[in-house]
Amino acid sequence: MDFNTKVDEQLIYEGKWLHYKFLHFQVNGHKKVWEFVERPPGHRGGVEIIPIIKYKDKHSQLIIIANFRPPIRKFCLEFPSGLVDQEGTIEENGLREIKEETGYTAQIGNYQYNGVRIRNDPWKSTENEVSIIVDIDGDSEINVNPKQQLESDENIIVYKMNMGKTLADEILQLAKEKDYEISGLLWFFALGQQFNN
Repeated sequence: MDFNTKVDEQLIYEGKWLHYKFLHFQVNGHKKVWEFVERPPGHRGGVEIIPIIKYKDKHSQLIIIANFRPPIRKFCLEFPSGLVDQEGTIEENGLREIKEETGYTAQIGNYQYNGVRIRNDPWKSTENEVSIIVDIDGDSEINVNPKQQLESDENIIVYKMNMGKTLADEILQLAKEKDYEISGLLWFFALGQQFNN
């Protein structure tokens, strides 16, 4: 059986940022209807940035943000991210997003797994993002007093966290103190730090 066989796709609602659809298909002779959302045609996906601040004389730190997310009506702890514009490479878009959301000036890091395309919720969406790791020179004058360049509808708070095995505990403590939610990508990253020697 070919699970990729599409029987019919029905547009239910067409919004500015999302399209809500029904997918009509068959599995083992049984007709199914699957509800899902996708970005409008021409959308290039998103970019998720893992920003690491490096210093000469102290341990590296991780930048995370608390981003107000209207669907959950709360701030959510997550990595900086954004939609990829029609102009520029994904990397250029990522550097722009980190500058806008945090104020920091970064460079693309030389990491083995930079540029991997990921899917956060394939059960309900066709959404995809490219993850990139960026380095920030914490000793550079340009990064001493970073100033955000937020759009009028953005509400973002920047935090610096310690890398390593304490990261998960620090995230939990911050979420509890501020009544924040935690994004899955950030949480799994923090759990991965538990296995870091």
